[in-house]
Amino acid sequence: MSSPSALETLQKFRIIIGAVRQHSQALEAACGISGAQVWVLATIADKPGITVSQLSQAISVHVSTASNLLDKLARAGLVERIRGEQDRRVVRLRLTEAGGEILARAPRPLTGLMIDALNKMPDAARIKLDEELATLIEHLNLVDQRAANVPLSNLMR
Repeated sequence: MSSPSALETLQKFRIIIGAVRQHSQALEAACGISGAQVWVLATIADKPGITVSQLSQAISVHVSTASNLLDKLARAGLVERIRGEQDRRVVRLRLTEAGGEILARAPRPLTGLMIDALNKMPDAARIKLDEELATLIEHLNLVDQRAANVPLSNLMR
């Protein structure tokens, strides 16, 4: 039998997951692209000329995941990849006009609901939450560590 506090904690996870899903759906309805793609656009708008590896670090995903997101955005005409003149291996990113228009109509926060909420927490509370979540993960079976590098909006589908 589950303890009342375990069930209350489970309900809080459901509220969090529901809020993320709702925000992701609002982004897709307003913009026609995923929440992760909106976050990519917002990051590029904030740091024009950012590289793919810098982008992957900024949104906390694997470089290949960032590259896949960029492929879709580039095909849609929302992002441009610009090769360096001295070193052609260096690729810098910038928004197109269409990408800027989509970003302008996106519901806030652009960086993702969870990261926005986590950034608003006091440092001590965020550190404690991180430690407690690590303990919870230790008690789970069949943990797929690769999920740590997948945008949350993609996991919610």
